[in-house]
Amino acid sequence: MTRIYIGGDSFCKYRWDSDRDWPKLLADLLGYTKIEGSGIQGESWWHTRRELHDCMQSSIFHEIDLFVICHTDSHRILTGNQVVQNLSEEINQARDLYYKYIHNYHVHNWMTQNWYQELNTWLTNKRVIHIQCFESTVDYFSILNGVKFSCPLTPISLREIRHDPGLFLKEHMNDPAHPRRNHFTAKSNRLLAKFIYDKYSSTIAYNELITDNFQDHRGA
Repeated sequence: MTRIYIGGDSFCKYRWDSDRDWPKLLADLLGYTKIEGSGIQGESWWHTRRELHDCMQSSIFHEIDLFVICHTDSHRILTGNQVVQNLSEEINQARDLYYKYIHNYHVHNWMTQNWYQELNTWLTNKRVIHIQCFESTVDYFSILNGVKFSCPLTPISLREIRHDPGLFLKEHMNDPAHPRRNHFTAKSNRLLAKFIYDKYSSTIAYNELITDNFQDHRGA
């Protein structure tokens, strides 16, 4: 099989440059020529779910050998509408009011755990890599089936910009020339791809939980 599916949030948005985009680098290392899926910035996991469901209904689903899912923050507003892209004053106000009056920590965690269980069912008999991008899913990330990279990527990314969340949020994710594609420098993109490849290639237990930080393996 020649296809790999890499989908999830903005940590896997850029996937075309074989020198600085970790999804493309990983696909090359693993011998895949086609990358399915997309990285959706700023939105809830519902968008990832919808895209994966469409893939499952298509003819290419059975041609995909490996699925890599980058899991987003569990507390993003769960809707199929865009609440971050194409922002308007009205949507900004609605989002702020949601988090002020409606958002419930336990409900969002419960919904995300049910999504993980559904994902396990959907990808039964498929090879899967799960990447945890935010700390909000740490307590239950282990329920996913597959090879799991549990060290959240967001704190690692923030260290590159000296823990300035403002810079992280203002990164020009729609600018291909931005030096921090997928929220990382080109060097870190290369390190991440190699780290995932090395760990996945050496994994024996299908449900192995990998807790290492890829930045600690710069010399590997």
